[in-house]
Amino acid sequence: MRVGIVTKWFNRGQPIVGRYLRSAVDELRHESFVLARPRREQGPRPGALERSGIWDQPGVTEASAFEVPLDEYAAWVEVNEIDVILCDQNYQFAELAGLRERGVRTIGRFVWEHFTEEHLPGAREAYEVIYSVTEYEQRRYSSWGLETPRVPWGIHPELLEIPIERIDDGITRFVFPGGFLGHRKPLEPVVEAFGRTGDPDIRLLVKAQVERSRLGRLSRRVRKDKRIEFRLGDEDWEPHLRAIAACDVCITPSRWEGLGLPLYEAMAFGQPVITNDDPPMNEVVADGVNGLLVESHPDGAARSGIPATRPDGDALSAAIERLADPELRSRLAGGARTRRDQLGWARTTAALSELLDAG
Repeated sequence: MRVGIVTKWFNRGQPIVGRYLRSAVDELRHESFVLARPRREQGPRPGALERSGIWDQPGVTEASAFEVPLDEYAAWVEVNEIDVILCDQNYQFAELAGLRERGVRTIGRFVWEHFTEEHLPGAREAYEVIYSVTEYEQRRYSSWGLETPRVPWGIHPELLEIPIERIDDGITRFVFPGGFLGHRKPLEPVVEAFGRTGDPDIRLLVKAQVERSRLGRLSRRVRKDKRIEFRLGDEDWEPHLRAIAACDVCITPSRWEGLGLPLYEAMAFGQPVITNDDPPMNEVVADGVNGLLVESHPDGAARSGIPATRPDGDALSAAIERLADPELRSRLAGGARTRRDQLGWARTTAALSELLDAG
């Protein structure tokens, strides 16, 4: 089978999902081809498209724009003799419906933070199958009458190859993986909660892909607290993951979340997680087992109408203080390693195989 994957192609969450899906397709011994959509010309890194390092792969065609014309899709399909297309967050319903009319199977997935009931008619025309990755995503769509087969996400093998180099010096190191620090990522509450602890033997590393000028007053606050380090800008993939893996605890609360790749990275690295007790974070993290779940408060809604929440600041501070305790941290790290075994990548490839073979 010849499988085409339409995805963004640079160092960010959704393109990483696309790259991992491609590796699963290859593992299933299908031929894979990528149509790489450059990032929209708005927001951080407009037009981004990467072709170096892990993104330097054969069979990658650069699309002319984020919104790909039907003729361009059709030419890519014809040249590569593609049988099936896999899409993630692709709302080009008219173009994909046009490909279906030409005999191409179209399979897609949407994160629940963006997908609404209003999208259903177009999505049903565009896709032969829409699948879900998380349980709550699947449940929400089912309530609309859209039954979506589940492809449960797992820990990609490349994460298990990252060396874990922690320093045993009595310091507990926390990491906040912030990405582009969009509206989902409550960086300021985390920094404030960390600052209230006052513990001299803890550190916070904030990893983010933004310019320092975007941090505003947080930069001044961090300069006063020498325990907090901001590491900003893009890094190569392996050094980025090594820096995260070298920390003891992952702090990754979210106002809402589509998948939560940092959760899976933390499990791969045997790190306890601090996050809010909301889906889909609590699908991966169980309180007192492989991390600490903190209470949250209503904070508006995401674009699709799902509730946004704000992690409770005092609860965050308390969780940080608790995980400075080596005995509790060791026990929860053991729980993270157990969860790692439960989230094997083989589950993802097996479910994807069923999806591809169903046609």
